[in-house]
Amino acid sequence: MTDRTAEAAVPGEGRYSPTLRFLVVAGMCLVVGGLLGLLAAGLKTSPSSPAPVRFIPPPGQARDFRLRDESGRTRSLADARGDVVAMTWIYSTCRDLCPAEGNIISEAVRKTGAHGVQVYVMSVDPVGDTPERTRAWLQRRQFGPEAHYLMGTRAQLAPVWRAYAIAPINASPQEAAAAAEQADAFRAKFAAMLAKGIKFKPQPYKHPERPTQKSAYAPYPDSNDLQYRGRPRHVAGLDFEHSAYVMLIDKHGNQRVGLPFEQLTAANLAHDIRVLRGEP
Repeated sequence: MTDRTAEAAVPGEGRYSPTLRFLVVAGMCLVVGGLLGLLAAGLKTSPSSPAPVRFIPPPGQARDFRLRDESGRTRSLADARGDVVAMTWIYSTCRDLCPAEGNIISEAVRKTGAHGVQVYVMSVDPVGDTPERTRAWLQRRQFGPEAHYLMGTRAQLAPVWRAYAIAPINASPQEAAAAAEQADAFRAKFAAMLAKGIKFKPQPYKHPERPTQKSAYAPYPDSNDLQYRGRPRHVAGLDFEHSAYVMLIDKHGNQRVGLPFEQLTAANLAHDIRVLRGEP
């Protein structure tokens, strides 16, 4: 499974309703604290190559929560104390950016030996993210017991989204339910074709080609409005855009560094996890 590979597509499938309104996105490195920079002291790259862009979130303890995971167990960040946490935000029926991001994280965790690290995947789709779908999403990424997909109602998730400057999908409950059902139908059709011996090439992730609004260039977007502004990232369109970055939380529960999707590679993420894991 390659780093930036979205889920395979059947020609003519996977497009949602053309009536969905376009939402545009703001770069995550501007949204979280409005701070862009290189990785903090101790997290260094080779002097022979340019340092990848990371952002430094506001220092201090990461905002905790108590949410149900894919198995129905209640989890919090406090439960992961002693391990490094790689946290990201996903919706399970996405077929482009989310699978690509999940593949990168999964590969990075395998590079570290999956020891001393936990992955928290946070839902941005309270309607479509069900235990069945989230379990299947983790299985497709080949995650082990170190990964947990956290879900809840919009009311339960909204305070966590705000704390981490996350804008979720903006689809209505009806649109989200219809999109999830369409994704289920696609995967069933895809599985049937695979069972017949039809093979498909993995599809590399590509940004959608549609214009970016001027608001994407605001230096400090207001994360409290839950409107994600910036370059387009999701081919499903408008109301299925959402924030896409990985936050690393150290063994003491402090938020340390973030990696926007555009800068995310398995090698760099694995490196940063190892550095944080090696700290006292």
